[in-house]
Amino acid sequence: MFVTGFMTPNPLTISPETLVPEARKILKERHFRHLPVTDPEGHLLGIVTDRDIRSAYPSSILTGEERRKILEKVENSSVDTVMSTKLSSLNINSTIDDALILLERQNVGALPVLDDEGKVVGIFSIRDLMRAYGELFGLYEKGSALVSVRAFGETDISRLVRVLENRGIPFTRVIRARDLSSNSPEEAMIHIRVQTMQLSSIKKVLREEGFQVI
Repeated sequence: MFVTGFMTPNPLTISPETLVPEARKILKERHFRHLPVTDPEGHLLGIVTDRDIRSAYPSSILTGEERRKILEKVENSSVDTVMSTKLSSLNINSTIDDALILLERQNVGALPVLDDEGKVVGIFSIRDLMRAYGELFGLYEKGSALVSVRAFGETDISRLVRVLENRGIPFTRVIRARDLSSNSPEEAMIHIRVQTMQLSSIKKVLREEGFQVI
């Protein structure tokens, strides 16, 4: 799954000459946390965040002339004096796995998405990431539920699938993951996304077939 299917396309951008108060107003009124800064052709130059803006303004503990001078300087400064230029970005071929790794590694809330010419074509946020994985794992499918069983070998997945098919239990996802509660590499968790409201009946069937339902 590619980030282009979940990003905010054609995001609002500003020029490096934009004054800090104007950027602050845009962030506040649009409820944004990030604004890409681009050249006239749309190439990424930097990112200005609400944190960058807050850091530029004088501390509330300052008073009098010192505060006034800093405030005057900030309100006449352009965003290229406060924006971040050491940037990480995604491209149009990046997957949601790429995005997850980069968002976690860089500890940021969103990343610009660039085309092959380095022009900004989108913004991909943590919220977009959550929505993408929700779709990937069938979270939003009507009538779906997640059932987890403990597995003790590679053959348990194929046996579980046969049981589901033979019993006529509709399912859309089967995922095998490491069992974090066990020290044994043989033990794993199998998560099944089933399409039914009769969850108790499914658990009963799985237990009858010898599976340990979590």
